[in-house]
Amino acid sequence: MSETTFSSDPWAAGTGQADAVALLHDLNAHYIRAFVEADVAWYREHLSDDFVCTLADGRRIDKTEFLRLNAEGPGVQDVRYDDVDVRAMGDLALVHGVTHYTRDGALAATRYTDVWQRRDGRWQAVAAQLTRVAKP
Repeated sequence: MSETTFSSDPWAAGTGQADAVALLHDLNAHYIRAFVEADVAWYREHLSDDFVCTLADGRRIDKTEFLRLNAEGPGVQDVRYDDVDVRAMGDLALVHGVTHYTRDGALAATRYTDVWQRRDGRWQAVAAQLTRVAKP
């Protein structure tokens, strides 16, 4: 995983555009760390109650199912991420990136887009889209 320094209060909303982008980069790093560590508590706190995720196989799941799947563990090893692009647009933001990992001994990658919304003064993930990256 990429080395990242986490802020002391990663769920508080920043006041300006630059603050928001920095905070969303931090939240993205936490999101991936929570995936690797099966940290259901972190997701429970940072996903909105109406969160939806479209998995790489096309299934659409809600927050409850996402938490259940996360509790089972990632099923992958050597997770790292890159190509992160944060686009803050007021109280809405898109976070794009690529995770790289090993599954069943084979290298693989998934491109993701997470949608974050500032609600009640804090950023919450409201949606995620996962797409497998084709092998070159």
